Order: sequence, then C-alpha cells, then structure tokens
Amino acid sequence: MDLQDPRAVTRFARNPRIARVCSDLHFGQELGEGIRRIFDEMRQAGLVDPAYRQTSGSVELTLLAEPVDRELEARLPGHARAITSALRQAGRLSTGEVTDLLGLSRPVVQRELAALREAGVIEWVGKSPRDPRAFWRITPPT
Repeated sequence: MDLQDPRAVTRFARNPRIARVCSDLHFGQELGEGIRRIFDEMRQAGLVDPAYRQTSGSVELTLLAEPVDRELEARLPGHARAITSALRQAGRLSTGEVTDLLGLSRPVVQRELAALREAGVIEWVGKSPRDPRAFWRITPPT
C-alpha cells in the first residue's frame, strides 16, 4: 500500500453530524469534504450562504434553505453578505453592534446598512432617528 496515494489514507470528518446532514442534503460527501465545498454547493443551488461561526472549541454551521437573488446581491455593497448573515444569526442588531461585530468603521456600516435598506433586504425599527433602542432586522417576507 502506497502512503502517497490519497485513496490509501483513511480520513474522518471533524464533525460527523455536520457531515451526515450535508451528505443527506446532497451538499457534500461524508469523507474528505470541507466547509468550502458546502459553501460552493449552496451557492450553486441558489441558496443563501450558511451562517458560519468558529470559536476556540467548536464550529457552528447553520444551513438555510432560503433562495438568494444573485442580481440583487451583485448590486449590494461589499460587506452586505456579512451584515445580513450577522442579522440572520442574531435576529436584530443595533448599528453599534454591527460595527463591533464586523470590526468595520461606523460610517462604512451606516452606508452599507442604508444600501441594504434601500434594496429592501433589511429594515430599521425605531421611534425616532436618535432612538437608542433602535435596531436593524431582516425584512420579513410578505
């Protein structure tokens, strides 16, 4: 048996549960597949990118069955995907929370939030422009 032959090496999924779910959904194979492949398969299927979060001890991957409008996505600002992913995961965030979470400057976040609101992707909920309890959320489906 040649150890240089990749077929001769036994590989195990880091998280067999995620591998099993992805295999059952036909987004990947059980062995030798990774997170990048899952993202590629979801994009090819026209679905929203998975919500991915890695901590020092775990990886959390949330698969969403929401279709995505690629033309709209191409018109949106550069950090739109990260902002919408953060909002999906949290449910609702203030402008300051988005700024802290993504590590971007406040003017960049405000500009990108405004572009997402104009596109109808997210909505701002508050009583006045200076409402300290105001937040952003994904626009509910109509």
